[in-house]
Amino acid sequence: GSERTGALRPRTDTAEIRRSLREASQLKDLLKFDDPFPLSRVNDIRGLLDKSSVEGAQLAAEDFLPIRETLALIARLKSYKKGERENFPELAEYLEKFGIFAVLKKEIDTAIDESGEIKDNASPLLRKINGEISDTRRRLIKKLEGSLAKRAKTQGWQDDVVTQRNGRYVVPIPSSSYRAADGITVDESQSGATLFVEPPFAVEQNNALALALQKRGREIDRILTELTSAVRRDTAGLLSAIELIGIIDSLHSIALFSIKINADAPNISGEAEIDLVRAFHPLLLYYTEDKSTIVPLDMALGKNRQAVLVTGPNTGGKTVALKTIGLLALMAASGLLIPADPKSTIGVFRQIFADIGDEQSIELSLSTFSSHITKVIHAVNNAGPDSLLLFDEIGAGTDPAEGAALAEALILHIVSLGAKLIVTTHYSQLKTLPLSHPEIENASLEFDRESLRPTFRLQIGVPGSSYAIEIAERLGMPREIVQAAAKQLGSEERSLADLIGSMEEQLRLVRADSERLGEKLASSEELESFYRSRLEELERDIEREKSSALADTAELVKKTRADLERIVREVRESAASKQAVKDAHRTIKDRQAELEQMKAPGLRPKRPASGEIRPGDTVWINTLRINGEVAELVGENRLRVRVGNMLNLVNLADVAKADLAPGQIRPRRDPSGLRQETAPLAEIHLRGLTVDEATEKLDKFLDSAILSGLSQVYVIHGKGTGTLRKALTSYLEAHSAVTALRLGDWNQGGAGVTVVTLK
Repeated sequence: GSERTGALRPRTDTAEIRRSLREASQLKDLLKFDDPFPLSRVNDIRGLLDKSSVEGAQLAAEDFLPIRETLALIARLKSYKKGERENFPELAEYLEKFGIFAVLKKEIDTAIDESGEIKDNASPLLRKINGEISDTRRRLIKKLEGSLAKRAKTQGWQDDVVTQRNGRYVVPIPSSSYRAADGITVDESQSGATLFVEPPFAVEQNNALALALQKRGREIDRILTELTSAVRRDTAGLLSAIELIGIIDSLHSIALFSIKINADAPNISGEAEIDLVRAFHPLLLYYTEDKSTIVPLDMALGKNRQAVLVTGPNTGGKTVALKTIGLLALMAASGLLIPADPKSTIGVFRQIFADIGDEQSIELSLSTFSSHITKVIHAVNNAGPDSLLLFDEIGAGTDPAEGAALAEALILHIVSLGAKLIVTTHYSQLKTLPLSHPEIENASLEFDRESLRPTFRLQIGVPGSSYAIEIAERLGMPREIVQAAAKQLGSEERSLADLIGSMEEQLRLVRADSERLGEKLASSEELESFYRSRLEELERDIEREKSSALADTAELVKKTRADLERIVREVRESAASKQAVKDAHRTIKDRQAELEQMKAPGLRPKRPASGEIRPGDTVWINTLRINGEVAELVGENRLRVRVGNMLNLVNLADVAKADLAPGQIRPRRDPSGLRQETAPLAEIHLRGLTVDEATEKLDKFLDSAILSGLSQVYVIHGKGTGTLRKALTSYLEAHSAVTALRLGDWNQGGAGVTVVTLK
């Protein structure tokens, strides 16, 4: 995985880039929202596989531990979410390619224990040999301990324990009391005071034990050789599995990094273009704790905008903006998710040239200007329509007039090549280029003239000022020098700076208004989606009611026809007897009663004419299946009806005048027998509230909904950062009256709405 991640390079195949981004996105979503991904410690066993590939080779017992861990990892990956893989199809392709190594794993488990030692029962023969060794050792030690116990203890005797020396079990005897009849001296202590002696009766059993240990060693060698051969048998499959693990491990690292910097997949275009929305420098996000302090940037380059000239104060963020754009273009081309809005688009550039920073070199005789111009020349000589060029302080390091003229000529030449270009500059002369060349656009980094500090906000379409005098004053330059410099600055230059400052202030106000309108638009769209889904549900309910009523009517007609035919037959047969006539009248009255019951409240009341309804009247709204109060008549065929706190525009054909006094809403009765004076709404709006405020309102709303007998309600919290949704979800999951909850469908507000089912 490390090798694959280190080998990531920008690519130009759009299909390949899109697939890589989908793979990373799928794994990122699994890590964020799903069960833990089964990628634990990964062992590199390629060296062991290479060693086992030689016929007759033998791996050590402990070598099988990393192999066994790898086999367990393969099994976990192979079985991960087998029934749910349609949610991550590209990643699933890798998981499904893993082979099955159950036989090899069983063979290793049978022979090797958890500490990397051969198990005593690794084979029937080894189990038998181990039994013999155990019995022989036990008998031998028992006899040696008996001989020690019988010996008379002389002065200086210290050890009275059977021990092992040179693979032989022996007894300790002080050298001063040793006699040849005691046995063979196998070893002696460091001081020479104690001899380790093998008594004559122990020789045969020591020899038997040594032979048994040799047999055990040969059996262990055989087992390890066979296990090594089993590994060799599966080497090809294991190498393929390790390759797959490497791919997944690399994707895993990409996904973890993406979560850390809140990155998403951009749209990948086949054109050489960029449209970044709310983009961030990835390392700023990675290392900054409070990410809210980082200002995003928007930048677009395409057919209608080939070049952008970025001006503004020093320390205002121009260089970081250049690096951000270049880095994100390279990251996306390399299959990495980028910290920008998913609506962003990045095209495929075959070349990206950058001249950022100052690389003076005494050794190479390069001045600031020389080091810059050398890179610029290389870029210009190799650029084309599918190139992106990023130049920081173009034309700097020489005479300002000559530098500005050279910079202008370079910009126009690069634009003529069809390449895309972003440059930063302090040259005022370049700010006029967009007036005669519409494919070139001005941009600037905003500067707060009140606080004399940069805001790091990139403004497209507005040239910026360097604010050198103002910044120098803020940094402590003596006031008399600042005033003298301001006088030296030409009146035209000063007017231009003032004009730019005024434009920046106007743009700030426009941006604030735009943000407020954007929030209101998002809220309106969520509400529109929510109410559209409610309307569709109501229309489906109406259709079901119609179908049910038609079915009941058809059944009544069928039953009435059968009864009438029976009555006619009975009348004929009885020659119109009084009883038969009575029965006929009774049947007709029964049918009439059934029809009256079907017309009772609960079905659609009779529709009134528009003249019968006045503002203040209470009406039944058939489409909403609820009472409301008429607020006003809209034309001849529509009404505006107040339900709760909301006004609804309804067709006259869909309402009926309710048999209530004006202003009175038909009460609903809930299972507890309590009455409600107004029809409860089935949704609550909590967008923009704090967690505490929203929880308090939701608690009261649920109490009201439960008393009203509602079985399903809608909690509208908006999407935002997801903090409010998570807090409300935790509260609802713990609520005793909630049986189930889910996010709204795509036509119900999606992740901005939680649908709650009540007991």
